[in-house]
Amino acid sequence: MSTSSQSRKHAIGLAGEFLVAGELLRRGVMASVTYGNAKQADVVAFYGGRAVTLEVKSTSEPKWVLGGEIPPATDIFWVLVFLPPAPALPPEYYVLSANELRSIVLPAHLEYAERYRLKHGKKFTGGGVVSVHRVQVLAALGAWDKVLEAIGI
Repeated sequence: MSTSSQSRKHAIGLAGEFLVAGELLRRGVMASVTYGNAKQADVVAFYGGRAVTLEVKSTSEPKWVLGGEIPPATDIFWVLVFLPPAPALPPEYYVLSANELRSIVLPAHLEYAERYRLKHGKKFTGGGVVSVHRVQVLAALGAWDKVLEAIGI
């Protein structure tokens, strides 16, 4: 059965969200995948009356496209899920606070904006395409302790 590129991306995205919820459940944290087109978070995790929200981005490529804007400084956690193209290989989870992720992608965005200004003689006002490569987030591999600490475990 063949699937379109868009269907494959959607399946990878859903798989990542369910895998993140499963990893949290495995660690004793109640977690739920959220649904809808205008959701505020992909996964919500609960423990002892506390909750945290997680944004999940999944890929089987060497980088994640985060969207058209630099992630804002919030208390949301980001889990970047790498699903190897070979299904027999395990997923990898890179867990970052929004501030950590922002500090990784902001310098490249600022460099681009400066190159744009020099080339076009005016300020860059667009969001651009914000992405992050696996090598940039290696220190966050398996860093679930950040979420556990934030939720009080």
